[in-house]
Amino acid sequence: MGIAIGFLLPPILVPNVDDVDELAYYIRIMFYTSAGVATLIFILVVIVFQEKPELPPSQSQVQARSTPPEENSYMSSILRLLRNKPFMLLMVSYGLNVGCFYSISTLLNRMIIDQYPGEEVNAGRIGLTIVVAGMAGSLICGIWLDKTKTYK
Repeated sequence: MGIAIGFLLPPILVPNVDDVDELAYYIRIMFYTSAGVATLIFILVVIVFQEKPELPPSQSQVQARSTPPEENSYMSSILRLLRNKPFMLLMVSYGLNVGCFYSISTLLNRMIIDQYPGEEVNAGRIGLTIVVAGMAGSLICGIWLDKTKTYK
């Protein structure tokens, strides 16, 4: 959702102007607003969230809390994951997907502006559409996998 907002708001908050000082003013306002929102969220997280819930949320957490930390080290967990073939396939496929998304989103503004000058806001809307479509697709695929149990 943050990426979607990041596609939508900057073209609206920072118009395409020729004056460098005016552009710097708009960018400064955008960055100060982002910093203020991030600071507010950080303060809320520090105040509201506990270190861990009083009751364990799952059976695995019950088991993890009952075993001593020496038996379940961070390094052994990482090594177990690296030996897990389904996890490695998921990691590679996710990495490819995210890499493609980041490269398209990085170059999206330039691709749109070269063909359609002055359409910065629409480039942001296209990015927003890509993100929302990805979120909807993830939700639909998750529901489909949950209903059909066809994980492979």
